[in-house]
Amino acid sequence: MPRSVVLTCLAITILDGVDLIMFGAVLPTLLEIKQWGINTATAGLIGSLSLFGMMAGAMLAGYITDLIGRRPVVLACIVSFSLFTGLCAIAPNVEVFGLFRLLAGLGFGGALPTLIALTQEYVKVDRRQFYNGVIQTGFPIGGCLVAVAAIFMIPAFGWKSMFAAGGLLGLVLFVTAHRNLPESIAFLTGKGRHDEARTLAQRYSIDAAAESGIALEQSRGATTEAKSGVRLLFAPGYRIATIMFPLITFFGLLVSYGMNTWIPQMLRASGYDLGSALVFLLAFNLGSGFGMVVITGLADRLGSRPVISVSFIGGALAVSALTLQPAQALVFGLVLLIGFCASSTTGVYGFVGVYYPAAARGTALGLAVGLGRLGGVCGPILTGLIMSSALGSSWAYYSFAVAGVAAAVLVSLVPRANRVVDVTPATVEKTAELT
Repeated sequence: MPRSVVLTCLAITILDGVDLIMFGAVLPTLLEIKQWGINTATAGLIGSLSLFGMMAGAMLAGYITDLIGRRPVVLACIVSFSLFTGLCAIAPNVEVFGLFRLLAGLGFGGALPTLIALTQEYVKVDRRQFYNGVIQTGFPIGGCLVAVAAIFMIPAFGWKSMFAAGGLLGLVLFVTAHRNLPESIAFLTGKGRHDEARTLAQRYSIDAAAESGIALEQSRGATTEAKSGVRLLFAPGYRIATIMFPLITFFGLLVSYGMNTWIPQMLRASGYDLGSALVFLLAFNLGSGFGMVVITGLADRLGSRPVISVSFIGGALAVSALTLQPAQALVFGLVLLIGFCASSTTGVYGFVGVYYPAAARGTALGLAVGLGRLGGVCGPILTGLIMSSALGSSWAYYSFAVAGVAAAVLVSLVPRANRVVDVTPATVEKTAELT
């Protein structure tokens, strides 16, 4: 397994996690000092702007990467994040601040599906779900870094220092990624660049145990794969799942992004001070990171459908318990559990990867990630509207619980796949059993 590829992809998702949690970490301060006259409804809209950009970027990623390759797209995403996150520190008003958030999110929209596909291509086929979970632990790791940094940096240097530091971190990562991130071997072979593909295969010791080795041997064109993938997504036996997977990620990301943006303010509204609220944000992301590895690991052993469904239900029960206003120690444990269960969407991405044949996997992931981002857009907006109304934080918790139950039901209703096309008989048999 080429560790440099996995570690580089992990580092990029950490940066993505920093972007995701940044606004939620500074939100209580912005509301307290009434920066630019921001209220809860406006804050919910701003929190969704970067997520809307990520949705648009994900939908375009497949087309762009087929034209110019995976590596330049990911590097461009890092530049976008670094530039516009850093510019947030000098935004003169709320409109420009929101625009910078949108543009930062747009750049990173195409990164996630590209990173998942690239990782699964370079690791062994029987460990694809697990390593999908590993690289996505970058989101909670980034969230933890932001939560810890906010506790010390905001009181000492102000909220703008968070965005300035994020921009500088992005520049450092760009240098690292430019040096370590390889191009997709499947893309190179599809464009007839076989010498470059063979050089990469030798450099990373790729053999037939990884999808890159299969791509090099079969030398299938990237354009042909994309077209056959689109047709296959809506072929009989797959079209129902093609509709259901984006719906599942919609509900999953509604909970994850809504709570990441609003949990400090929601818990503060329940009587906790700013420091305690940021500790709960840290707990949420610690639980999420642990859940990403455990849920995807269990999915390899027990199957994606039962593991993901049970996790979504567990999260719904835990978030409902917060409405009872338990003691602070118990709240910490509940938030940890909610974060664990909120990582179920990571398992959904792995489920998509093993559900579809290799020729359709990238297209299916792009569709699920892109359309599912609508949930990430709606989550902060919906929560902001509820928090600014007479309903208050209790009904915000209830809305998250309903979304979790809906996701669990949809996962259980995904048709079972018996037509898996993969690279080895053992993997075909295992995948057919687990899906």
